[in-house]
Amino acid sequence: MDLVPEMVKSLTGRSRYEALVGNVQGLAMLLDGVNSLIRACEPPPGTLYQFAARIDDLEESHRRAVETLRAFHRRVKTYEADLIAKPWKVS
Repeated sequence: MDLVPEMVKSLTGRSRYEALVGNVQGLAMLLDGVNSLIRACEPPPGTLYQFAARIDDLEESHRRAVETLRAFHRRVKTYEADLIAKPWKVS
């Protein structure tokens, strides 16, 4: 016997889904700003490299993070109806 009405489940699922999508979009905006930070780490010509990670490594890590976030967002969109229809939680 289900004690939670369908309308409450739907609202709960919808609000959590909207929060998830909002967080993904916020993270995407933050990752967009990382490019300028990576470029700021570029040492002037003729100086010794003093950073822990090379610029190429930082750019590659940034690219992978963006690709992973995009893949996650596609999966979220694929299961949008299920995520909205059912109550769910992150543990």
